[in-house]
Amino acid sequence: MAGVDNVEREVEFQPMKGVPCDPRHMIAGHDEGLDGSWTSGFFDKGSFTETLSGWAEAVVTGRARLGGIPVGVVATEGRLREKNCPADPADVSSHERIVQQAGGVWYPDSAHKTAQAIRDLNHEGLPLMVFANWRGFSGGQRDMFDEARFGRVKGEWGVTGENAF
Repeated sequence: MAGVDNVEREVEFQPMKGVPCDPRHMIAGHDEGLDGSWTSGFFDKGSFTETLSGWAEAVVTGRARLGGIPVGVVATEGRLREKNCPADPADVSSHERIVQQAGGVWYPDSAHKTAQAIRDLNHEGLPLMVFANWRGFSGGQRDMFDEARFGRVKGEWGVTGENAF
């Protein structure tokens, strides 16, 4: 089976203190540069597939294999990200904005993405690995206003009561 690593192998990736790194390197491993050497990540080489990558970039979600066993993955993005906020079509004075989002913060859109990924992975019956190093949740007035204005709040699927996530 392709993409199966020995379960007893070392995870070679080590983040450097004070240097923001790509969480995908921790998850999937990465090339070390021109010499072609490989630094292994947590999961089997070549097995990580990111999902929902263009949305809520403060969190990384996907599927991978660990010793050949399929698992779901949720990890915190620790680097500064830029979020594109489109203009409000109902307000002629509004305009597109680029908002910077600090790394390690769970924003309403990334919380929604996390919940969506957990829901999808649970539906598939996959075990879940969460690499959570969030340093806080951003639920300020501006964040909540933007999420409500663009219809990205929980409940889009009409899920209520016991089935709500």
